Amino acid sequence: MHILSACDYPTTAWKNGGGTTRQILIAPPSATLEDFDYRISMASVASDGPFSHFAGVDRQLLLLDGKGLLLQRGDGSNSLLQQNSQPLAFAGEESITSQLQDGPVTDFNVMTRRGRYRQQTERLAVQGKLHVHSDDEVLLVMLAAGSTLDVYREDGRHCQLRTHDAVWQALAVGLTLFSAEGADVIVVRLNRQGAA
Repeated sequence: MHILSACDYPTTAWKNGGGTTRQILIAPPSATLEDFDYRISMASVASDGPFSHFAGVDRQLLLLDGKGLLLQRGDGSNSLLQQNSQPLAFAGEESITSQLQDGPVTDFNVMTRRGRYRQQTERLAVQGKLHVHSDDEVLLVMLAAGSTLDVYREDGRHCQLRTHDAVWQALAVGLTLFSAEGADVIVVRLNRQGAA
């Protein structure tokens, strides 16, 4: 059970040089943007522009803060991300241009190397207790909005998250989440593909 504090997330430049990203988790730990197995991050978007190109990578994106982000996709369609939207899945090689709807936004981004890992990302509203079952290789829980979130593991371990803090584990152990006041929570599940 690894606690990740938002104040410790390293800041890195976007692949296309158009901004910066706060990296939450990357594997392997020494990986770069060219050779990671998976990467979870959050970015502040202050201007319109194209997405970075990530060939062979599957992505999921959702909005943490801000009014909205319109994605103009390579097939001519548009996708609007808002704070209550579920994650949008797309291929890293897809040509996408983003357009802010009413000021800057902060997004949450999950990327997995195709053929190595598969991902499942969901947004949950937690009011009181919520049990999260896990038979996953990697499970990450982040407090997207709310004052605090208590996380209890089946083996008795406990931690408390503040906004944008996360906890992750590499064991298939269920978690119980608790928020008295209500919390917006993101749960990411990562599992290796093609394991022997």
